[in-house]
Amino acid sequence: MKGLKKILSYLAIGVIAFLAALNYVLFVFPNQFAPAGIDGICTMIQDVLHINMGYLSLLINLPLIVAAFVVLNREFALKSTIFILAFSVSVVCLEALDLSKFYYLTSSGTSIVLAPVAAGTLRGLLYVVTLNLNGSAGGIDIISALIKHKKPHLELMNIIFMINILIAISSYFVYGLSVEPVICSIVYSFITSSVCSRLRSSKNETVKFEIITQNAEQLCADIIHNFIKKPPLLLHREPIPKKVPGLFYAL
Repeated sequence: MKGLKKILSYLAIGVIAFLAALNYVLFVFPNQFAPAGIDGICTMIQDVLHINMGYLSLLINLPLIVAAFVVLNREFALKSTIFILAFSVSVVCLEALDLSKFYYLTSSGTSIVLAPVAAGTLRGLLYVVTLNLNGSAGGIDIISALIKHKKPHLELMNIIFMINILIAISSYFVYGLSVEPVICSIVYSFITSSVCSRLRSSKNETVKFEIITQNAEQLCADIIHNFIKKPPLLLHREPIPKKVPGLFYAL
């Protein structure tokens, strides 16, 4: 049963990678803007040199995959590898098909506004599922994990934010000195980050409650036995006179 669950998690990573590739093909490429991270760089190179983004993504991620296997958790490295391979192959295959009738591209220009919102939302959802499966989308994710492994207390969010800002600014020059791709890139990054933060924070929410009791230890044991698997954290308890209830804090 455990083996089957593990296999299904790997298959899920592959499906998520395919959906991420489809997201790019239908929303990002037709509207010509650069998403966040290494994939954003690959997208701009594709538009300038006309080299399929799938090949570029695989090429850039190969040394990161090797480093992940050497330094990081094997399961994380393997799932990240599956995502990168599935994503790259999916982009190449989908680009070879004529999916133009499914592109979200409007003559009125509304797709310029809504495409990064739709693409960022879908990317955020897929990204959270990938993280929950102990995988990653490669690129900046693996770089961040490698840095965190060496310097656990280093704050990476500012560095990643600056990288994404530089990608957004670069898109101004790549896409004909136009401001719209820059705005699209920023909106995409903001929506993706917002969706990820919201879903990840709600998953890890902590509940604090206070109970007045003379039997704090027994109450704690009863809660563990009857309601939850993870023990509550007993924050405060002090000696109290008889007939005066004690205070039990738990998280």
